Amino acid sequence: MSFKESISKSGFFIYYLFLLAGIFLLFLFEKGDILLWINKNHCTFQDWFFKYWTYLGDGLAFVVLIIFFISIRKYRAIKMIILAIISQTIVIQGLKRVIFSDAVRPKLFFENFSELHQVAGVDIHSYGSFPSGHTATAFTIAVILALIIRNKYTTALLMIAAILVGISRIYLLQHFFIDVYFGSLIGFLNGIIIYSWLESGSFNGKKGLKKGL
Repeated sequence: MSFKESISKSGFFIYYLFLLAGIFLLFLFEKGDILLWINKNHCTFQDWFFKYWTYLGDGLAFVVLIIFFISIRKYRAIKMIILAIISQTIVIQGLKRVIFSDAVRPKLFFENFSELHQVAGVDIHSYGSFPSGHTATAFTIAVILALIIRNKYTTALLMIAAILVGISRIYLLQHFFIDVYFGSLIGFLNGIIIYSWLESGSFNGKKGLKKGL
């Protein structure tokens, strides 16, 4: 299956639905409305689940993935992950620290923030709201794994897992929906671009990851 076929005939349709629905949500609701709705519908299970699920978008997830690929000797995949880390860091940190350095997080956005439900043990930040780095990381990893494995059902699960990381960032009062939406787009495109670059053979004169795991 070619790269284009991998994109068109995979479980990525779930993310495309998320993108489409997200456009309507961004236009229909004010910046903090979605966060307030999610926060209002909290429960004990969601507190526990999202508190730990959000770590799938942590930078250490890249390290775990590299160790995994080393263990199975997928060295081209390791190159891909390293390139993805570099490119994502440049884009995300550039946006956070240069272009949108004054973008406040929910903690400073809401005057009544102390009245919102907060998950115990979560350190809530104040600045660097846009875009969501955790969401970008989750989608970069999900896309790369999806394109390597090339199974539409696995891809669908990976997209759902990444979307849940994005939701966790809102649930934990770390980001707004717009931060998560564009963070997912950055991560998705980052994974696509890095993979397609290696797949085309431009990186080292050879074809990339032609076979799945």
